[in-house]
Amino acid sequence: MAYRFALVSLALPVDCPPESIPPAVGRLIAAAWNGMSRAQLVDRARRLDMRASLRVQPGIGPDGLTQFRLTLSFENGSFELIAHVRRVIRRRTGARRQKPSLPPARDIRQQSLF
Repeated sequence: MAYRFALVSLALPVDCPPESIPPAVGRLIAAAWNGMSRAQLVDRARRLDMRASLRVQPGIGPDGLTQFRLTLSFENGSFELIAHVRRVIRRRTGARRQKPSLPPARDIRQQSLF
């Protein structure tokens, strides 16, 4: 049985300085939000001309979070991030369908901050 996961956060590997993030990966990080599903993350990467690959890391983190190694391949190379995800509990049959996670509303006055 496949599990459903919701993104909690994206992090850099320990040996990677923040200055080394390629612009394409920075755009993906800016487009990600808390609660994003795996399918939404892969689709967002595809829209930014990247190929995303998620591989589970051994062990379970604090608060039941699972760590995945997110490898992003693009035309100039590849880059790795750590994705912290939470397993979403399956709903019982007959229950109401949960609303999908949508990106947060963006304030146009704050666009210049990013």
